[in-house]
Amino acid sequence: MRVVRSANNVRMLTSSKAALPNLKDIRAQFPALASEVAYFDNAGGSQLPRCVIEAVTKYMETSYAQLGGGYEPSVRAAANVKAAHELVKVFLNVPEGGSVILGPSTTALCHLVANAYADAGTGGGRNQIIVATAGHEANVGPWARLAARGFEVTLWPTEMHADGQWRPSMETLAKLVSKRTRLVAMPQVSNILGEVWDVAQATRIAHGAGARMIVDGVAYAPHAAPDMKRIGCDWYVYSTYKVFGPHMAALGGTAEAFGELTGPNHFFIPRETLPNKFELGGCSHEGCAAINALSEYAAFLAGAEAGEAGGVGETPSRELFERAFARVSELESGLLTRLLEYLASKPRVRVVGPASGAAGRVCTVAFVHATRRSSEIATRANEQGLGIRFGHFYSKRLIDELTPEFGLLPDQGVVRVSLQHYNSGEELERLFRYFDVALG
Repeated sequence: MRVVRSANNVRMLTSSKAALPNLKDIRAQFPALASEVAYFDNAGGSQLPRCVIEAVTKYMETSYAQLGGGYEPSVRAAANVKAAHELVKVFLNVPEGGSVILGPSTTALCHLVANAYADAGTGGGRNQIIVATAGHEANVGPWARLAARGFEVTLWPTEMHADGQWRPSMETLAKLVSKRTRLVAMPQVSNILGEVWDVAQATRIAHGAGARMIVDGVAYAPHAAPDMKRIGCDWYVYSTYKVFGPHMAALGGTAEAFGELTGPNHFFIPRETLPNKFELGGCSHEGCAAINALSEYAAFLAGAEAGEAGGVGETPSRELFERAFARVSELESGLLTRLLEYLASKPRVRVVGPASGAAGRVCTVAFVHATRRSSEIATRANEQGLGIRFGHFYSKRLIDELTPEFGLLPDQGVVRVSLQHYNSGEELERLFRYFDVALG
């Protein structure tokens, strides 16, 4: 038994005697998994470990106070909010001097930063924004709207490559950027195609033209700890509710990127006061408590010793997150291979994205059926307690691009099965038994 601590909670997490917890141990940490529902919609939002749920309750019982006071609950509340920002800095590996802002959603944070760029104007002739159409609308729409505020918005299309896969072309990006380019936006992983893309190369191309780079990591962060230092990007955004946390989002930015913008908060807050200048009304305090509990769950996954999760006023190490997500990847790899092999055995099914091999993709798998509607397949699965979904998943522009190739119907999109490390082989077998009938 190991004791793990965060700024808001102290509790016991039990695992097997092995250095790393096994699947049974892991599933026991998630109350929702005790139900009859098999959760295969994890790309839409992950389940919560018990330590995260309890952290919120603990915070609201002991520290539910406004910030800025000298009395003890207020001091604890301030420490809670600060700790959450520091934890996300480590999780994203934000470069020294950079900052993190927290908000209600990735869409909201991208709108926030896009509006700040609009407020900064198009001086110096840098008025071009290049946006990958493969992205979730959260990191497309806010930038596209800047066309009405004097910016030239250039859509970077998704193209079929020699290997038969669809992705944004780096060669195309190199042709699109120029001395007028202000910013390039793209996802690290498409929430439809599931392939991990070379955002570091895209960043080098953007920086070579003197432009900033914002990466949408919403579909990547649930499966691997993002690394802003390695990528070299200026901005990185993800949804915390897809990484075992609260319905919030986080955006990391470098000191240089923040330095060019002025946040929209009250006029009397100095522009260099981060994150306050960008967090209108502040962020969710109880949400911060949930974010902080990620370190407890990461310590559990990593087989960490007592204290490695950090204590009050301490921040967990980057190495802890890397170890934890290495365990996530290990568990997911076998599940993904089984799912892809099964779908490959169905002649009327076509996977939208890499259809074989677990390397270079996350376990978010979309497909279409030659004769059956996506809605029919998903709806009947839901009736049997199998949590899959259909549609465009807010990647509407990508679905429109793929429609001619895959024969997608406007109101149907794709069927999507998205796995997490806590899914079991037994759950997959349940899904396969249903698919044996539904897919023919």
